[in-house]
Amino acid sequence: MRTIITSLLLALLVQPSVSQKEIKTKLFNLDVLNFYSTEGTKSRVDVYVEVPFSNLEFKRSKEDKSVYSSKFDLNIEVNDENGSQVYSNVSKEEVKSKEAGTQYLAQNSQILTRNLFLPPGDYTVKVSIYEQNTKKTSNEERSVKVEDYITHPLSISDVMIVSRLTEKDGKTMITPDVSRNVGNIDTFYLFYYVYKNNDDEKVSVSCKITDKDNKEVFSSSETIDIFSGMDFQNQVFNPISTANFAFGTYTVEITAASKNYNTSIKSSFENQSYDFPLPMKDIDLLIDQLQYIAKDDEISYMRDGKTDAEKQKRFIDFWKKKDPTPLTKRNEVMYEYYRRLKIADERFSTSYVKGWKTDMGMVFIIFGQPDNIDRHPYEMDTKPYEIWDYYNLNRQFLFVDNSGFGDYRLVTPIWDTRFRLNY
Repeated sequence: MRTIITSLLLALLVQPSVSQKEIKTKLFNLDVLNFYSTEGTKSRVDVYVEVPFSNLEFKRSKEDKSVYSSKFDLNIEVNDENGSQVYSNVSKEEVKSKEAGTQYLAQNSQILTRNLFLPPGDYTVKVSIYEQNTKKTSNEERSVKVEDYITHPLSISDVMIVSRLTEKDGKTMITPDVSRNVGNIDTFYLFYYVYKNNDDEKVSVSCKITDKDNKEVFSSSETIDIFSGMDFQNQVFNPISTANFAFGTYTVEITAASKNYNTSIKSSFENQSYDFPLPMKDIDLLIDQLQYIAKDDEISYMRDGKTDAEKQKRFIDFWKKKDPTPLTKRNEVMYEYYRRLKIADERFSTSYVKGWKTDMGMVFIIFGQPDNIDRHPYEMDTKPYEIWDYYNLNRQFLFVDNSGFGDYRLVTPIWDTRFRLNY
């Protein structure tokens, strides 16, 4: 039976029953990229550390009561392929803000950059942050292959994902997308250098993006020649619209070819909703799971998408309309709905049916954790039954196991007129 969304369900889902500690998985994002440098035989390794303000705990400054601050230690360590440490640095960092509201913190972050100069070889970059207010520690590491760009006749740097380009004093300012997740960006850029160290006058540069099934979803090409100012270092920006991208991981292949030389490099990025708690690989199942919060025509509209990408877009649009705080990255209603669905699967699944499809799962998803559960599994001359009480809602639900195999069914349907909301 398809149900109509209730005002009660929305109100219950908006309530913050998930603590900040449960939500957060890490304190920062990390990206490590390799570029040419003028430091002799060494290349430049850029370490980007993005710290979302929402992952930090801000306290009012003792020196200035109008300022909130968070302090953390940033530790960066680099080991070569033999495990020997070639770089180590610990810095004391502080983030200050005039605001400490949830919406402001969710929309802002600080990006810290360290430029290291290393000889060609394979390295492991380890980064950790210790947040002083919460005593939390978070660790990330990346492998990086440092290239010898100066000796190659034609080469390409690592590829940076850029979330925004701006002009300032005649210069192009770039904002790196350190998470390499373009889920909340309408248009992003692939930024890289083509290094030409040969006598050929022209270099053709092509970009191809493929999805997880190796299907091409984007391609572009351009030619750089000596008359347009070709030099050893040539910046390239590829603008990419995410409008028709399905959710998933994508592979980027950049190829550069001159008359006598060619080279290529691969990179990757993700297109994922920041807070979506489940993978998008089975969009049909995800649409089915909306039966407790979506109308029949809304579900039909999503199912009627001609491709998975179109279904995913309609699915995300549905959740955007339910977002109580659209200016933040987190959709609290969506997160709470799927948190309850996951718990329902864990608690109420049987050998024959997933927990979210059971009567107990349905009640739990809609109303949340009962205030009291009165269990009667073994009474004489009585089938097993449970009574769930929701005191604040003045609601009580009776479940009976008629089969004796843990298949508890509601005695009275919950969809009476008091909870219907048409809009």
